[in-house]
Amino acid sequence: MRILLATYWYLPHVGGVSTHVYALKQELERLGHEVDILAHHPDMQKYYMPNNGRFLEKSKVKDLIYEKVLGFYKENISQVDPWIRWREIERYSYEAAASVFGLTKYDLIHTHDIVSTRAIWRVKPKEVPLIATIHGCLATEHIIGGEIKNRDSLQWQYVSAEEFYGTTSSNITIVPTQWLKDVMINDFNIPAEHVTVIPYGMDIDRFMEKMEKSPKLERPTDKKLIVCPARLVPVKGQQYLLDALARLKQERTDWLCWIIGDGKSRRQLEQQAEQLNIVEEVTFLGNREDVPTLLKQADIFVLPSLQDNQPFSVMEAQVAAKVVVVSNSGGIPEMVEHGKTGFIVPAGESEPLFKNLKKLLANDALRNELAESAQKFALEQWSLQTMMDRIFEVYKMIVGREFR
Repeated sequence: MRILLATYWYLPHVGGVSTHVYALKQELERLGHEVDILAHHPDMQKYYMPNNGRFLEKSKVKDLIYEKVLGFYKENISQVDPWIRWREIERYSYEAAASVFGLTKYDLIHTHDIVSTRAIWRVKPKEVPLIATIHGCLATEHIIGGEIKNRDSLQWQYVSAEEFYGTTSSNITIVPTQWLKDVMINDFNIPAEHVTVIPYGMDIDRFMEKMEKSPKLERPTDKKLIVCPARLVPVKGQQYLLDALARLKQERTDWLCWIIGDGKSRRQLEQQAEQLNIVEEVTFLGNREDVPTLLKQADIFVLPSLQDNQPFSVMEAQVAAKVVVVSNSGGIPEMVEHGKTGFIVPAGESEPLFKNLKKLLANDALRNELAESAQKFALEQWSLQTMMDRIFEVYKMIVGREFR
């Protein structure tokens, strides 16, 4: 079969969507299917298919659409602010690009966000089935990130509509956690029967091979290492980790922390570290290609997200046999059993984070016991084959053909 995997986001990138899409492509091709990927180029100036080199300069479609949409808004609904207009123009531009690349040749389309789902649903041939995977809730991320100030605004009404149409514009929609399914049903009125839960999987053998490579960065041997790999954006909650680390420094100095990743909050977080006087203990590493080897060296993994779905970073830490300290946001509590495979703390609070980090630093036996239990759980739960079998069952149901 010819299959298109599509996303509005740019590929490749550091994050779960990219990891998931490429794993899915690899497994489908292993079974003999032909797979194309349609995404933004990392420069965000063109759409492209990274598997075959086809590309389209974004300006060729967006410039025309910009004039049309802007004119319509000014004449008919001038009260709509530029933020909403921009989002409309982006989706229409993606629709046009998808049409240019051509959708008639595919037997199945699998989209990976609400923007590409709605866009392609509107322009694809009716007979071509479309399955969507939604990897998070953008609407609430806009609230957390400050782009939307309150839920009484026109912006909130718009992104709520985005969630509804982006989730229902498919033959069926997959989400990785029960939490996200509940959010879609309760907050955005998505019919329960339209959404099915399939947790992520990962290529465990390949990850372990990467973990055994020689590290490009060596940890000091006289201190325990805390790592936090995540995008540096407000929703990931690193600001609360820094507060917890400043509190920790007051009681013990036998640790250091590597913050792995980049994003719009980096300078703000670096300034916070300076103000808290923890620049000697906390190092911002930026984006890294060697996260598995960095994880291998760690003693403790921490992720203080304010909202998250099923973070690959938690899965990888568990596979790497690291004790995890995570927030209770989103679908994360579905991944960790408090006191058995790690510790769960309230999101947006630094004091519980400090206390659990302190407890783990002080007790090697406890830390090792939780890490061992986490790895045992991960090796069973996060199998790539388990995920693929479940996805292929959905494909079979929609397309009517076996995928093994």
